[in-house]
Amino acid sequence: MKALLFLSLLTLATTVGAQNVTLARAVKTDSEVNPILPYNLCADPTAVEYKGRLYVYGTNDQQELLATGNKKKNTYGRINQLVCFSSADLVNWTFHGPIEVKKLSSWMNCSWAPSIVSREEADGKTHFYLYYTNQASGIGMLTATSPTGPWKDPLGRALISPGTPGRGEQSNIIDPGVCIDDNGDAWLTFGGGDPNKSGSKLQPGNARIVKLGKDMKSLASDIVPIPAPFHFEANELNFIGGKYVFSYSGGWSCNQGDWGKYAGRGSYPCPGNCSILMMQTDDPLNPSSWRYTGEMLRNPGTFGYPWGNNHSHMQKFGSAWYMLYHTQGIEGKLGLSGGYRAIGINKVTVNEQTVKITPPAMTNGGAPMLTDARPTTADYLEAETMANGAGISVVKITGATGTAVADIKAGSWTMLRGLRFTEQAKSVTVRLRGKCKMEIRLNNIKAKPIATVESTRPQFKNLSVDLTEVIPEGKVCSNIYFVFTEATGDVYFDRYIFSPLSVEEKTPLEAIDATPTTCPHPDAYFDLGGVRQQVEPRRGIVIERRTLPDGSVQTVKRMKR
Repeated sequence: MKALLFLSLLTLATTVGAQNVTLARAVKTDSEVNPILPYNLCADPTAVEYKGRLYVYGTNDQQELLATGNKKKNTYGRINQLVCFSSADLVNWTFHGPIEVKKLSSWMNCSWAPSIVSREEADGKTHFYLYYTNQASGIGMLTATSPTGPWKDPLGRALISPGTPGRGEQSNIIDPGVCIDDNGDAWLTFGGGDPNKSGSKLQPGNARIVKLGKDMKSLASDIVPIPAPFHFEANELNFIGGKYVFSYSGGWSCNQGDWGKYAGRGSYPCPGNCSILMMQTDDPLNPSSWRYTGEMLRNPGTFGYPWGNNHSHMQKFGSAWYMLYHTQGIEGKLGLSGGYRAIGINKVTVNEQTVKITPPAMTNGGAPMLTDARPTTADYLEAETMANGAGISVVKITGATGTAVADIKAGSWTMLRGLRFTEQAKSVTVRLRGKCKMEIRLNNIKAKPIATVESTRPQFKNLSVDLTEVIPEGKVCSNIYFVFTEATGDVYFDRYIFSPLSVEEKTPLEAIDATPTTCPHPDAYFDLGGVRQQVEPRRGIVIERRTLPDGSVQTVKRMKR
């Protein structure tokens, strides 16, 4: 995959560190969170929490851009992937790459606007249920037992299609919104488009809700309408304080004349065009029980971004609530005007007792960092985990741990925010592939490098170098930059780890034979001096020699913590 879009931004000439380089220009500042992924365009967010991380999924606009060679508007017609990325601190995000929906479900055409839930099943595993739009003509689904897959299609067909009984008149079968209530029952909303044959601008007649079966892949009730005023698309569903909260985009036809005819308007003003609107109920299969409860999120245009379609997802993460959404805010910075979108996140105030939601703003600043979850040097850090970067893409590639930073040229860089050193650091080990030179800089991208790593191998290799200064235990770096001053051909950056030992202190490890012909015991551990340990080694860098079931011997270095 080539990042045609972002490589065109190598235009900011800057003198940095010990070497002159033209830095790739970022689409956001280093203090801004939004857009979450400055190197991959995506939209229509949904999210799920799992083991202290927030996993976000969306429509892969980047696929359309690359498929058309950055020459056409975004028609969504080339998109048959979804994307997944996650964070623990809501500032540094890890891109897990695309979900290849078309390869998993050959029957479908395009994949848009996902919605996800998870729950622990009878097998003791957490199962993830991901629903998506199939080109406005159906709702498909994927399942997995990990938030990053592998995914499978449990039905081999659409869950909801034009022939699904009881669907009624509906312009489009789009934009699923799923939730699980406190009773463990799952519910799915869907539908949209211009007014159906019996509908009007005020009551288009396309919103639907249905109860899902216990298996999450069947329908367990009649499909019933939700009388949502000005309903257009972007369905989402939350269960808060005993209430089902249905949110949706109101489209471009909101007007005061029709609003004055709406008996359910109460004291709420006429909503703005293409805002996210809300309805609530405690009886989801009773259409007359739904009550309009105002705007949840106004259109990006009201916050200074380009006016465009609107799709949001409200998610509780830890003890707080957040609003995920997309804007076309970086289009102009990228020289585009075709409706390409990027996802952002801001905090939102939700009163779970009264189910009152205070509409948030969309801002470049985004959500605050969860400092208790900040990255640390206690283990390897993935290169694709970053708060900012430019002149790069992130791809899945053989030999990397998960995904890796790619499309690297001279001037490409990435940045991690708020790294805490759990112990003093004397050296760093970086896993690189290709011919390149990389400088590591603390706090300021123009700072003198604390390490320079040079790679010449066409395969992934761990490269260790000493730091020019010892970093003390407990230090927190506002930003840490990885700047490529030279790069030739295909270069990939996989991961890195800081060590309390210098390269010289590690040297005795290299003296132990990595490919012995015999091994008297199944497992053996060696310390820095090469002396065998009779028991599990204590904390520190060791060599672990293991005899595999086939009789071969594998020797690896690792840090015991």
